[in-house]
Amino acid sequence: MGLGVLYLSILALLPFAIHGSYRYRMSRTSWRGIRFGYRGDRKEFSINFFKWLFFTICTFGIYGSWMSINMRNYILGNIRFGDVEFNSDGDGGDYFMLNLKGYFLTVFTLGIYAFWWQQELFEYYINNLSMNKGDKEIVLNSTVTGGGFFKLAIVNILIIIGTLGIGYAWVVTRTMKYIFENIEMDGNIDLNSLLQTEENYKDATGEDIGDFLDMDFVM
Repeated sequence: MGLGVLYLSILALLPFAIHGSYRYRMSRTSWRGIRFGYRGDRKEFSINFFKWLFFTICTFGIYGSWMSINMRNYILGNIRFGDVEFNSDGDGGDYFMLNLKGYFLTVFTLGIYAFWWQQELFEYYINNLSMNKGDKEIVLNSTVTGGGFFKLAIVNILIIIGTLGIGYAWVVTRTMKYIFENIEMDGNIDLNSLLQTEENYKDATGEDIGDFLDMDFVM
């Protein structure tokens, strides 16, 4: 009984933690003096979150792919970089089939396909992301490869084992370097002409809740 109440309490906190964490983290992120921002509505996101969660429970987890993409589309669609708007147009059905294929191929290949599964997921996330400013647009494209993820993972594991965990910082740096080096931007938005539009949000409550729950939210 007590454990059930604890789980329900944590579940009830999740949308507030996600919303608050993104709003705080985006306000703390800037490039060339232009701040990022998150404009999602806490009430709207919470209602959607529990609606999607209800559908996921009713379908014994099948709707989880749609929930994941719906959350991603909502959150990324409310991120601003100065006067540039982000947009994510992923589809839950496509995401479900991508994971279904990845799961079975990974099982059939005794885990070898897992790196190519991660490549396809990463490509799906990035290739469905764009930036808009008026009638101008920048589309993002991934150039990661399954082989690249495989080499990255093997070297990272060797670093962690060889340094008894001390090299974790280098692992994170190598991973982020690989990711950003393999994202291409193509479009006609002049990033040197962005206007500052986002407020300096200082309430870190959502971030603190996310840390307490040991949650890491990644775009």
